[in-house]
Amino acid sequence: MKRLLPVWGGFLLLFCWILTPVNAAHAAVRADFRADVVSQQGKQSPQPCGTVRASGHYVRLDVQLGRAGEFSFILDEEAKRLSVLSLVLKAYVDIPVSGDARDWRELVKSVSAAVMPQSMGLMSAEEVERAPLSRGSWKGYAANRSRSVFQFTLMGSQRRVTMEVWENEAFAPLPLRVLVDETRETYASSAWLDNITAEQSGDAIFQIPDDFTRYTSVLDMVLYALSLF
Repeated sequence: MKRLLPVWGGFLLLFCWILTPVNAAHAAVRADFRADVVSQQGKQSPQPCGTVRASGHYVRLDVQLGRAGEFSFILDEEAKRLSVLSLVLKAYVDIPVSGDARDWRELVKSVSAAVMPQSMGLMSAEEVERAPLSRGSWKGYAANRSRSVFQFTLMGSQRRVTMEVWENEAFAPLPLRVLVDETRETYASSAWLDNITAEQSGDAIFQIPDDFTRYTSVLDMVLYALSLF
């Protein structure tokens, strides 16, 4: 029976589930911009589900994670740190980023590495296959296409998710486009950025509010947020 990706799966893949360029996409350096995040599942109508801002060495994604409520993901590429904020709990967790902070695959690895010991090995995400595809163009911008297969483990149960990713180096770590294949376990879905505008955000938007409480476990924070609803 087909099932949606659970909250934990979407959480780990969040940074590879957002996409599309701004007008300066052909420049060597990522442009400062703001955009809406739009997703579509199957033949349903596209739905806005969040916003993304990029400025300097910061990237911020604000998104609704189902019953867990609204979350923010703030990436500091210079400090190689990903901060995960629960706006419902007014809490956050800092995750060190290994490898290249502008590579979405490294972000997935870093989040998985942080969650794995907290779940006592019961929860993990791993890219098990990757194959290059022919180059394409998305909304007028050149893109390198690839197909990746991720294997998720939850309490001994394994699930594979196959996705096609469109990337442009100017927008790393944000892919231009992501398409998830329909299987017995997942519905076909896709996501992109919309209403993109050139905008330079001040550093304050990328800082953690003073009244937020620091957690040490991403898993504990997400489960606690889920328990409130």
